[in-house]
This record gives sequence, C-alpha cells and structure tokens, in this order.
Amino acid sequence: MKYFYNSHANLLRATLLILLVTLFAECKKDVIETQETINSNNGLYSTKQLKREMLLSVEGVTNKSFYLEDALPKGYVIDGSKDYTSIIQSVLDRYSDIVFPDFPLLVNDKGLIIGSNKSIVFLEGSEIRLKPTKLHTYDILKIEGGKNITLYNPVVIGDRYSHLSEGGEHGIGIGIRGATDITVLNPNVRECWGDGIYIGQMNNTGSCKNIVIKNAYLKRNRRDGISIISVNGLRLESPYLGYSDGVEPMCGINFEANNPDCVMKDVLISDPHTFKNLGNGIQMGFRRMLGKGNRSVDITITNHVDVQSGRVALKTACTNLEGDENGTMSGTVRLTNPTWKSTASGFPLYYSTNQSNLNLVIENPTVVNIGGSVISDDIAMGLFKRGIVGVGKLKVSGR
Repeated sequence: MKYFYNSHANLLRATLLILLVTLFAECKKDVIETQETINSNNGLYSTKQLKREMLLSVEGVTNKSFYLEDALPKGYVIDGSKDYTSIIQSVLDRYSDIVFPDFPLLVNDKGLIIGSNKSIVFLEGSEIRLKPTKLHTYDILKIEGGKNITLYNPVVIGDRYSHLSEGGEHGIGIGIRGATDITVLNPNVRECWGDGIYIGQMNNTGSCKNIVIKNAYLKRNRRDGISIISVNGLRLESPYLGYSDGVEPMCGINFEANNPDCVMKDVLISDPHTFKNLGNGIQMGFRRMLGKGNRSVDITITNHVDVQSGRVALKTACTNLEGDENGTMSGTVRLTNPTWKSTASGFPLYYSTNQSNLNLVIENPTVVNIGGSVISDDIAMGLFKRGIVGVGKLKVSGR
C-alpha cells in the first residue's frame, strides 16, 4: 500500500510539473507575440517599426531614410569585429538619406566614400572603426568634390594603437577635399594615424567652400586635431581638440597651406578649446600661399581657450624664402577674448613674418602662467613682444 501511495504521489507531481511547464510556455509565447506586434491607432506595428517611428524624432531622420542595418547579412555582428565596408559603400552609393545603426561597424583602409546630396545620421552607439592597416595614407570617411552633404553625429575611431607599420602621418578620420556646402554636426573623431579632420584641396587644386562643423570632439589623433589647407567659408563652432601627439606638428588646429592655389578666406572659429596638445594650440602657416602674386587671409577666432600646450597657444608664421619675391601676404588674423593657460614654453604666442601687411590683432586677452595666476597686462604685453620675430604688425587691446 505504501508503494502504491508513493507511485501515485510521484505521478501527480509529474503531471503538475508538466502542466506548469506548458502554462509557462504559453505565457512566454503570449509575451513574445505581444512584444513583436503592438496595436496602435494606425494598425499593427512590429517592434522594429515602432522603434523606427520613434527615431523620426532624431535630427536628420525622415520617413525617406534607409536604415543601413537592413542591408547587413543575416546573422550580422554588432561588436565591430567583421568588415562590412563593401556593403556599407553600396548603401552610400544607392541612397541619399541613410541611418547608421546603434552599434559599431568595422571598415577597411578603402574607407567610405560619401557622394553629393547625402544626409547621413549616426545613431547613439554608432561607431565607424578602422580595421588595422599598414597604409601611410587613408580617409576613413572621404568627401571629395562632393556637394550638399550633412553628417549627423559621426563617431570615427582610427587605428593609432593597432597600426601595422611605423611610417606615415596622413591617416585621416574625416577627409573633406574640394567640397562645397558640407555640414558636420557633433563629430567625434579619435585615435587616427594622422589628423582627426582634414579640410583641403582635391588633387592639389581648388578649395573647399562653405564648410560648417559644430561641436567637434577630436582627441588623441597622432598629427593634428584638425588641419585646414584651403577653404573659402568655414564655420567651426565649439570644437574640443586635445592630446594631439605622435608626429609633427601635433596641434589642435593647424592652418597649413600646401601651395599658391590655397586660400584662407571667411574663416570664423568660435569657442575652440585646445587642450594639452604636444605642439601648439592653434598654428597658422601661410608661406606656401606665396608664389603667384599677392595674397591675403581673413581669419577670426573668438573665445579661444588653450590649456597647457607643449609650445605656445598661438603660432602664426609667413616668411617667404630668400629669392622668392613673387607676391606679398596681407590680411588680418583676429583673436577676441582668448584665454591662454600655462603653456610649457611660458610664452602665449609666437609670431614670425617678413610680411609688413599681415596683421595679428588680439583683443581682450587673458594669460595664465604656469603657476595658475593671471598675469598683468604689462607682463603679458612683454611676453607678446618677445614672441614676435620680424616685421609683423601686432595690435593688442586691453582686458
């Protein structure tokens, strides 16, 4: 009798267990079905569709946007470990409005070429990571000769710490060459073999026109945070440019004309923050613009804050070579309300030129010494004068 009772009890327990498992499975199925299909006033939406409806509130996303994720192969990875360059490029070639997914993507040293009339949104969590390469020169994102392009929130990470060779200095995060009407919003470009962002010529001719870059975060790039080679119309707003080191010149912002066809016109930089770059905070070199007649520059920088540059906060130079008498440089570089803190050299600026019509104007400067104290106007002016080499015109107005 005891044996029968125990067997009956075991059977009962097994039956109850099966019923519980079945009930749990049905409940889980209902939850999954509920998650996958959600009722709305406009009909039935999958969770993907609902998510994309919500993404319409993100700046740059529209009903016409193509989601790059839809082009990735079945079973795609979301950890940036597989090279999807060719797939991404095919989407860039085919669609005008594109949304990059909220996970990292790996690309090779061919980079991604962005053509004209594009609006590209990088969702939060999106990253373009470069696969380690031995190439000395590359652009991870390349805009060459393009027009009417807007990039929203691009995050680009180079191969500085995994590069497969030792030479070279021209591995670029975002390269903009000979392009017109380009807007880049909130770019985050880090750890590139060369410059974070490059603005210059296409095939050593022409110039970029009407470039707008807002809220750039450019850190630990090996050469410069941003290099400006040739541009007519630049608005660079609130950039952070820090820890440039590895290969000369290692500046936050570097104006470096390559040839006499380069221009530096209608440039306005507001609220730049250069931080612990091993070279200069901002550097300007115009000599190579000479050689085809008289030239001029027009650059205004407001509210520059430089902290602990390895050399000086501002370097400006334009000295033509001996025997090169073809043309002179004129124009004005104007800095308003700069705050220059604790440069390693102890000097806030260096200004070297033999061009008597090139003007450097500094309005309302604040200079902080290595000890952290704001120095007096008289001492600051003495430092400014000691930083002048040649015949350049320096005008300084008081705090």
